[in-house]
Amino acid sequence: MKRFVAIFISIVLLLFLGSLVGMQHMSEELGLSQPEPLFVQTDGEKVQPEQRPEPSPKPMEELKQKRQKVEEIGRFNFFSDIGGQLAESLNVASRSLLSQIMTFVHQTLNGEGKQED
Repeated sequence: MKRFVAIFISIVLLLFLGSLVGMQHMSEELGLSQPEPLFVQTDGEKVQPEQRPEPSPKPMEELKQKRQKVEEIGRFNFFSDIGGQLAESLNVASRSLLSQIMTFVHQTLNGEGKQED
């Protein structure tokens, strides 16, 4: 029974992760989103990643039109405002955490940590 539950949970987790990767891949293929590169700090400075080419203008024009329409009409849903703010704050927090982890790994692998004399 325990083995069945473990296999079932593994399959569900694998399917869930596969669907997330598939949605991200399709979003990038359609040009709807571009991944944001992480900033890695070295010796007190942030290394800026290279600039990526702009996505195709058609999806961006559609997004601008939708955004203008929303601004003209205004948002009437209190929960969508809270959801947007929550999503933005979680995005900032997760990017900050990932940036700190990548900086630590970068410094550890390259031996750039605090060196004692």
